[in-house]
Amino acid sequence: MFLKRGFAVSLVFVFVTVFAFDFPGISFASGNENTVLVLYSKTIEEQMKDIRILETMVGQFKNDYKMMEDEEADQANLNDYEYVIYLGAGKKTLSHHMKSAIDDYKGAFYAIGHNAEQFKERLPWLDVRGEALVNQVALPKNDLVQDLSEDRIVYEVSADDAEVSGFGYKADGSGSLPLVVNAEDDYYFSGQNLYNPFGEVVTESFRLFLNDGSKGTVKYLRLEDVHPMADPELLREQAEYLKKENIPYMVAVIPVYENKDKIVHLSDSPKLVDTLRYMQENGASIIMHGYKHQYRSSETGEGFEFWDAENDRPIYQPAKDKAKQRSDFSTAEEYDEFVKKGEKYEKGYMENAIRSGVEELVAHDLYPIAFEAPHYAISQQGYRIVSKHFSSYVGQLQLTDSTWQSEYAPMHESKPDFLHGMILYPETLGYIEQGDAKAMEKLNAKIETGSKYSQSYLSAFYHPYLGLDGLKEVVKSLNEVNGDWLDLKQKDNLVQVKDIRIQTKDGGYQVEKPFLASDYERNLFIKKSLIWAIPLVLFILPAASLLVIRRRE
Repeated sequence: MFLKRGFAVSLVFVFVTVFAFDFPGISFASGNENTVLVLYSKTIEEQMKDIRILETMVGQFKNDYKMMEDEEADQANLNDYEYVIYLGAGKKTLSHHMKSAIDDYKGAFYAIGHNAEQFKERLPWLDVRGEALVNQVALPKNDLVQDLSEDRIVYEVSADDAEVSGFGYKADGSGSLPLVVNAEDDYYFSGQNLYNPFGEVVTESFRLFLNDGSKGTVKYLRLEDVHPMADPELLREQAEYLKKENIPYMVAVIPVYENKDKIVHLSDSPKLVDTLRYMQENGASIIMHGYKHQYRSSETGEGFEFWDAENDRPIYQPAKDKAKQRSDFSTAEEYDEFVKKGEKYEKGYMENAIRSGVEELVAHDLYPIAFEAPHYAISQQGYRIVSKHFSSYVGQLQLTDSTWQSEYAPMHESKPDFLHGMILYPETLGYIEQGDAKAMEKLNAKIETGSKYSQSYLSAFYHPYLGLDGLKEVVKSLNEVNGDWLDLKQKDNLVQVKDIRIQTKDGGYQVEKPFLASDYERNLFIKKSLIWAIPLVLFILPAASLLVIRRRE
């Protein structure tokens, strides 16, 4: 780890940053022409969830894809693309131009969900007969049968002269039916939504459709909710264990603890700071997990920060203000104006939190290299704001602004457009819930299922207050699976806040910052200086007095 200084180095770094990462708004986008066109149909805003899921799924394979609503299809020449994917998120009658464009398309085609029966010329082998309920999915080639958390509606189809690679088992126990079918380069998935495990099944079929032969399992572990009131000795014990096991990991740090009138900064917890530095130097990657991890009156770690959970909407107002509802406005125009002002407030609120969080961590020589929103809850504007400062995002994704309870994690790292250049490192396994006697059993079941897919992340988070024994169980379960542990420091990460730039490559840090990069760091420096100065003054004054007395004698 090292600190670069000097005008010449700064100039070179700025040049590289601008051209390699395209600040503001860090971007790792490919300069290639788009190879994948994703067309979609929707009838209500709620269906954006499936559209975003599909975008996240495609982002696992391609950076150079384009999203387009069916009504815009006449503006595109489909034959400019190597692959076309169509998602019928809602039922609708497609235009003659849309259907003709699909029929005349020369490349590989994949239809999902509703409206596939309208592509009769393109998919003559597909017969949609009605609907059915399924409670299990199966991928025979993966030796995988997976239960659904609830019955799901699918189209009951037959596909003569087509291959069936995925099946659904009917909820009434009357047998199986096709889920994924294809004839040569044309595919169809009969499910009517894409939430996992449907999304996982489609992702597996995308590997054949997109000619991607990548295989392998990536494992990662994240220690969660480490704030200034965390127990440094408990944390050190777990850090030493992970070092001994040679396991790279992440630690999600919240720089400020707040509960009612109690506010604690990292500067108030020097032993914790020492432990976090030890972790950073011995396998850990620091993740910024919000600034305070709370919004209204909730305690840090329990509350949300970038989402108003009480009203299930973005942060439109200061926490102490009474939340205004649509009913408080006499016209839609007045409410729209309130929302517009609210979005402006949210932007300033988030920018301040991100800047303050990075500044306070860096002041303690702790270098965050990725961002994780508290409870994974954040607005679509929030992703744009975060992307201006972080190139890497950890966890799961909130799909729309209609509710925070619409989160999704793909099977592998992904770069969907709505992350504005950030790479997602997904969390797929959940966590060990305190007091749940079957927590490890549930985790092991998820690990067993995830490991049967061709390429997947097996990633979990663990709360350090649960102790070392529980952590050992999680590590033991993950170690039983063949795969590589993710060391996020080995990835190319970039963080920028004002005059602070943090970059990682091949496991090393490159940090650029002024000597005192923030008011917080300046106050910390003064505080440390006084701690050293007071004993020195107390020693010098008596010594000087004694010397004067002796000279007078």
